[in-house]
Amino acid sequence: MSISLPAEDAKILKRRAKRVYGGNVSRVIGDAIRYIAYEEGRDALIATFGPKGRPTPQEARRLDVEWGLSAKKSA
Repeated sequence: MSISLPAEDAKILKRRAKRVYGGNVSRVIGDAIRYIAYEEGRDALIATFGPKGRPTPQEARRLDVEWGLSAKKSA
């Protein structure tokens, strides 16, 4: 198998491989695939809830703040 990546993405993979897996880029790619598989499973589960599985815009903003994904508004 062969894949093509932008140079910057390849640098990121190599840097993580060196730091975490002694240079083994395949292990980093395996991690990425497991993360994607997790997301796919999560999305499939949420889809089974239909419209009830989608937060309202207000709920989504609140969750983003609670999970640290956006800055909290200051008074």
